[in-house]
Amino acid sequence: MKCCIFLSILIAVYADLEKCKNDIIDMGINKYPHGLQMIYYSGKGFDDLGLYAECNNLTSAKYALLEAKYDGFRVMLGFCGPVNCTVGDYQDLSLEIYQKLNLSNIPQLTDFKAHFPSEYNKDGMDGAAIFVLTLWILLFGTVVAGTTFEVISIKNPQKRFGPVSRNVMAFSLITNWKKLTTLPTEFDTLQIFNGVRVFSMLIIVFGHSYIYQLSGAFSNPAGIYTVFTDYYHLFMIIYVVDVFFLMAGFLLAFLTTAQLKATKGRMNWAIFELHRFIRLIPIYYMCFLTYAFLLKYIGSGPQWPIFEDVTPVGCKQYWWANLLFINNFFPVGEFSCMGWSWYIANDVQFYVFSPIVLILYFKNKLWGYLACITLIGVNWIEVGIEANINDYNPTMLYGVGNKDQFLHNYVKPYARMAPYLLGIMIGFLYRSAVDHKAQASAAKQNNNVLLSPSYNLIQEEQPKLPMEKSFVTSLEVKAFKWVHIPAFRYIGYAIGLTLMYVINFGPYQLTTYGLDEWSTSHKAAFMTFDHFGFAFGFSLFMIPMLFGYCRCLLYVLTLRFLAPLAKVSFAFYVVHPLFIYWYIFSRDSALYYGDLDISYHAVGTILLTTITGTLLSLMIESPILSLEKNLLRGGRNKH
Repeated sequence: MKCCIFLSILIAVYADLEKCKNDIIDMGINKYPHGLQMIYYSGKGFDDLGLYAECNNLTSAKYALLEAKYDGFRVMLGFCGPVNCTVGDYQDLSLEIYQKLNLSNIPQLTDFKAHFPSEYNKDGMDGAAIFVLTLWILLFGTVVAGTTFEVISIKNPQKRFGPVSRNVMAFSLITNWKKLTTLPTEFDTLQIFNGVRVFSMLIIVFGHSYIYQLSGAFSNPAGIYTVFTDYYHLFMIIYVVDVFFLMAGFLLAFLTTAQLKATKGRMNWAIFELHRFIRLIPIYYMCFLTYAFLLKYIGSGPQWPIFEDVTPVGCKQYWWANLLFINNFFPVGEFSCMGWSWYIANDVQFYVFSPIVLILYFKNKLWGYLACITLIGVNWIEVGIEANINDYNPTMLYGVGNKDQFLHNYVKPYARMAPYLLGIMIGFLYRSAVDHKAQASAAKQNNNVLLSPSYNLIQEEQPKLPMEKSFVTSLEVKAFKWVHIPAFRYIGYAIGLTLMYVINFGPYQLTTYGLDEWSTSHKAAFMTFDHFGFAFGFSLFMIPMLFGYCRCLLYVLTLRFLAPLAKVSFAFYVVHPLFIYWYIFSRDSALYYGDLDISYHAVGTILLTTITGTLLSLMIESPILSLEKNLLRGGRNKH
């Protein structure tokens, strides 16, 4: 029978042992009750979790999860040990083995820990968890009440409700479901962003399913290297976020400049900022509080104690950084709580400071463009210098997987703002193109009136619509002329596809031939422009689609059923890693790190997240926006 490696080492190394150590030796010679069963229920190698439930069913045994870090990766072993052994005993044993076997020659092996999963959370929920649970109960109660009130109003239209009841009705699932599932009645090329959101989310879920699994146990460690060095596993997840930044900047500029013109620059910027926070905070805060304080009480299993160690500093000491949307800066040198929310922090920071560029553009278009170009230059310089000094690598395994590079380069706003600023400039250009087309159409219609035989019946001259004549405006109008010329349009497609392909797959040389294949300056130059370049490449498809070209892709991205899915994309993004982590740390056995297993997991995550994201949108996002409209805006729908 195969014997546990850990047990064999213990028996060989120790001659005189205390109670726990003697019991372990008795297990090996079958003098301890159920000793042979305990050996059988123990793991036989690293990341072998053994048989958790079976071990805990033995009265003389207690399951222990032993863990250490090797070169940044967590390695685990399930050990069905004597009931009298404590966590301290196992940690002492691990340390003594480490010293006696001279494992100090392996500096990558660190952080020895032991856990008793069956005793995890045995003291019950703490105050923070009870508070979060209370919030969920209150929310469910409000939704039930709001839905009940609406059912009553439908059955009895004469029934009159007070102001409090009317506000509670904003949480009715009936009304919010109708809002969510309402499909577009008219075609608009801006609907391409529905498809972009939905398909980008699918890519993100698959990418995160591969990446987050590294936090748990896997039965084939070599599979990690295979996946992250294989040509077909160079995930676009690294760059798909840049598409989101591009899209966010575009929509911000396109929509806000229209309002600035309509109000002649009299924007209430406080409301502008507040509206953004009202949209983000309810769902984000509820999911964050659930992840940080409540989720640890929902799961169980041999790996479950590891969940709290995923971001111990970020969640326990720096939870406030997430609430302030500065978790991409704090904690310094450590991962933040709910690590994927770095994107949300960046998006909020970009939005908060965007009025500076928007106001400059409204006052003087040239100033607006110069501000964007200057900030993009700052982005390039900062990334280039930092990448060159620290010898950063543009790969998933050796780059983004590097803690220092992730924290000091990947998640910082000054390193990620270029695609957002590119989106803002394209938004400015497209708004000018749309306005010019509308003005030209109105002017043509006005000229037709002037030339009409019935014009002599009109006593007063018809007013002419003003058309901007500035040099910058004339350049804006001409900027997209290439889109309407087939040859230039196809050249744009070729350039865009080449850029995205080279940026995404170019670093494959480093994983194949080694990091020295590119010089430090070569890698720094690549990283200086990669995020901007990928976003620019995508924009060469996006811009023609905005004008109705690239018909096949336009058709797919504007399918009507994608609109409801796009509405829940924010909730989808926030909540999907909760399901991934819950699945990983609830498993009783190590996962085989391969495409089939992880894809199966990813599909399940997509289904569960879609359902949960829809419920969150119905119960939180849609009601809060209705309340904002009724209370803050007096019922007027403004940006």
